[in-house]
Amino acid sequence: MAMLVPALVGASFIAGCTETVNTRGQVILPSRLAQIQPGTTTRQDVLQLLGSPSTQGTLNDNRWYYVTSTVGSTSLNPHNLKTRQVVVIDFDPATDTVLTLTEKGKQDGKEVAPAEAQTPTHGQSLGIVDQLMGNLGGLVGK
Repeated sequence: MAMLVPALVGASFIAGCTETVNTRGQVILPSRLAQIQPGTTTRQDVLQLLGSPSTQGTLNDNRWYYVTSTVGSTSLNPHNLKTRQVVVIDFDPATDTVLTLTEKGKQDGKEVAPAEAQTPTHGQSLGIVDQLMGNLGGLVGK
């Protein structure tokens, strides 16, 4: 029994370190992507080949994005990006055909660091009595 406990602890530790890999987004088959030809493939053809886009351009309805990511997850690193594929398709608004098709990968992404600045709020500068009085003043005025 004394040998069983360290073995179980070791097995639990190893099992906790195993990586789970998930694919997120739409899986784009290379054979279907190869069928899209700028100048001839229509918007409807793209829908049939790839399905609905992951998203569209914010200010440009003629730009579609198809995003696929493979992410590994362990207890110590829950968001390990393995691969990313972004297919950007621009349509010609006059003919409704594919104007350009661009593929981007993980290497094209940019790391974004959150800003260290803080937004000041009045709740941090007012004391508890000031806040309570302010709330009571709102009730009295009604």
